[in-house]
Amino acid sequence: MAKKKISTLKKKLWRVTSKYIRARDKNICFTCDRFAEGSGYHAGHFIPQSTCGLYLKYDERNIAGQCYHCNINCGGNGAEYYRRMVEKHGQEYVDEIFKDKQRTTKWTEQDYLDKIEYYKALLELVDN
Repeated sequence: MAKKKISTLKKKLWRVTSKYIRARDKNICFTCDRFAEGSGYHAGHFIPQSTCGLYLKYDERNIAGQCYHCNINCGGNGAEYYRRMVEKHGQEYVDEIFKDKQRTTKWTEQDYLDKIEYYKALLELVDN
């Protein structure tokens, strides 16, 4: 039963995280500067979800708005994503994200609930 609850919380957390990222980035693709909306606008990961680990999966430093083409067709457009991350935030910032990739973490139900509330609060600030 607890496993199902955690999986439900993961889905809920991703929905609110993705909604926040897309609102924060105002429908502009981080990697190509194109305008995108609806199902053509995603929250794409700098270090892909498949390898970033739980710590970075929901970390807004590792996620930016991306158009469908860059996120799906170009597999995240990693080289351009990297170049723009360094250009926008600096090499030290990018190195910190890569360092955090090594973190192992196990989240509790409360961790998911707290992070959901965190992104809801940020989303409210962006929407206002």
